[in-house]
Amino acid sequence: MTNGTAKFARSAGANYKLEARIAALGGILFLDKILLNHFVDFARAQSAQGLGAFLRAAQHFGFRFLVTVGLALAVFAYVRDGAALRQAASALREARVRPRWLAAHALLVAALMPLSGLLFPAGPRPAGLALVAASWILIAMMAAGCALLAIAPAALWRKLARALGPIWVYALLGALAATGAMQLSEALWRPTAGVTFELVRLVLAPFMPSLIADPATRVLTAGHFAVQIADVCSGLEGMGLTLAFTTAWLVYFRREYVFPRALILIPVGLAAIFGLNVLRIAVLMLIGNAGYPDVAVYGFHSQAGWIAFNAVACAIALLSRRSRWLGGGVRESIVAAGAHNPTAVYLVPFLAILAAGILSRAMSGRFEWFYPLRLAAACGALWFWRKELLALRWRGSWRGILAGAAVFAAWVGAARFALPQARMPMALAQAAPVLRWSWVLSRAAAAVLTVPLAEELAFRGFLMRRLMSADFESIPYRRVRVLALCAAAGAFAALHGAMWAPAALAGLVYGGLAVRRDSLGEAVVAHATTNGLIAAMVLGWGAWRLW
Repeated sequence: MTNGTAKFARSAGANYKLEARIAALGGILFLDKILLNHFVDFARAQSAQGLGAFLRAAQHFGFRFLVTVGLALAVFAYVRDGAALRQAASALREARVRPRWLAAHALLVAALMPLSGLLFPAGPRPAGLALVAASWILIAMMAAGCALLAIAPAALWRKLARALGPIWVYALLGALAATGAMQLSEALWRPTAGVTFELVRLVLAPFMPSLIADPATRVLTAGHFAVQIADVCSGLEGMGLTLAFTTAWLVYFRREYVFPRALILIPVGLAAIFGLNVLRIAVLMLIGNAGYPDVAVYGFHSQAGWIAFNAVACAIALLSRRSRWLGGGVRESIVAAGAHNPTAVYLVPFLAILAAGILSRAMSGRFEWFYPLRLAAACGALWFWRKELLALRWRGSWRGILAGAAVFAAWVGAARFALPQARMPMALAQAAPVLRWSWVLSRAAAAVLTVPLAEELAFRGFLMRRLMSADFESIPYRRVRVLALCAAAGAFAALHGAMWAPAALAGLVYGGLAVRRDSLGEAVVAHATTNGLIAAMVLGWGAWRLW
C-alpha cells in the first residue's frame, strides 16, 4: 500500500460526526439531482399528457415529500436528543466511509442519465413509459442505498432508525401534511393575489393619481408602464419560506426564548413578509412609471422578493434575541459573547458579497452596472475584521499557482460544453470608455482579490472544519478528513450553476491544498490564480462566457 493509499484509508476510517455524514449524504444527493436535471426535457414535461403528466405531478410531490421528511427527521431528532439516539450516533461516528459503495453509487447514477431523457417522450400514450419509470425508480433506490452504505454500514443505519422510534411517525405525518399543504396552497394563490392587488392599488393611489386598476385582469397601468399581479405574486411563497425559517429558528434556539410568548414571532413574520410583498409590487410600479422599465423588470422584480425575505429573517434573528420579553435576558449573553465571534470573521465577507449582489442586481437593468458594490462590500467586511484576519496563517507557495492554473484549464474545458458562446454585453460595449473600463477593472479586482479571500474563508476556513467540530478554529487544516473536504466542495459547486462540475473539482483542489499545507493561504493563492487567468482569458481573448 502506497503512502497516499494508506492516508486515504486512514481518512476513510476517521471519526465523522453524524451531522457531517448527513451533510455529505445530502450534498451527494443534491449533486445527483443537478446532474440528472441536464438529461430531462422540461419543455416536454410541462406539456406531457396521460402517464407523463402523472409522472410529472408525482415527481414534484415525491421530491418535496422526501426533502420534508429529511428535514423533519433532523429537527425532531435534534429536539428529542434521547440517550438511545446519542448512542446510535456515537456508534455511527466510529464507522468507516467506504469508497467502493460510493463508486457503485456513481455507476448507478450514470445508468439513470439515459433513462432520465426517456421519462417525458412526446405523445399522450408513449410505449414503454411505465417500464422506463419503474426502472428509473428501482435504480434510483439502489443508488440511494449505495450512498447510505458508503457513509456507514447498514447495521448502523438500522440502529439509528430504531433509535428514532416514534419520530418516524411524526416526521412522515408532518411531511405528508406539509407537502399536501404546498399543493393545496396553489388553490389559494388566486384569491390571495386579489387581496394583494387591492392593497397595492391603495398604496399607489396617493402617489399616482393617473393609476388605472382593472380588477378583472389584476392589471395596474400608469402612463406607458403596466404590471399584472399574477397568481404567483400573491405572496404565499414568501410566507411559506418565512414560516419555515421562523419555525426552525424557534426550534433551534428554543432554550433562549420564553414560550408561548415567543410564538408571536410566527404571525409577525408572516404579516411582515406579506406587507413587504405589497410594497415590492408598489415600488416596482413606481420605478417603471418613473422611466426605468428595464430596472423595474429585469433588476428589481427578480431580486426584491429575496431582499424582503432576508430583511424579515434578519429582523427576526437579530431583534428577537435582544428582547427581554421574548428571550428572558438573552441580550446580556449575546453582548458578552460578541467580544469574539470567529464565525462572523469567516462568513461575513462572503455574506457581504451575496447581499451586495442581490442589491446590485435589483438596482440594475438588463446589465449589472452596480457590480462594483460587491467589491466595495467585500473590502469593507475584510477591513472591519482585518485584525482577526491578519492573525491567521496565510503562507503560500508555487504549488498554489500551479494548482490554480490546472483548475483554470479544467474550467475553460468544461465551459466549452456547459456555457453558450457570448460576446461582451451590448450595454458595456456601447458605454463610454471610462465607464466601461471602470466596470471591467472592478470586476477583475473582485475576481482576483476579494472573491478568493471571501470564498476560501467561508468554504475551506469555516465550513470544511465546522463539519468536524463546533469549535472549528481548534481543528488544524491537516486534520480535515475526506468527507468534510468533499462536503465543502459540494456546497461550493452548488453555487456555480451549470459549472458545478469544475467548481466541485476546484473545491477539492483548494481544500486539498489547505489540508496538505495546513494553511488557508495556499488555497487563496490557487483560487486567485484561477480567477486571474479567467479574467485574462476574458479580456485578452474575448471569452466572455467565462464571466
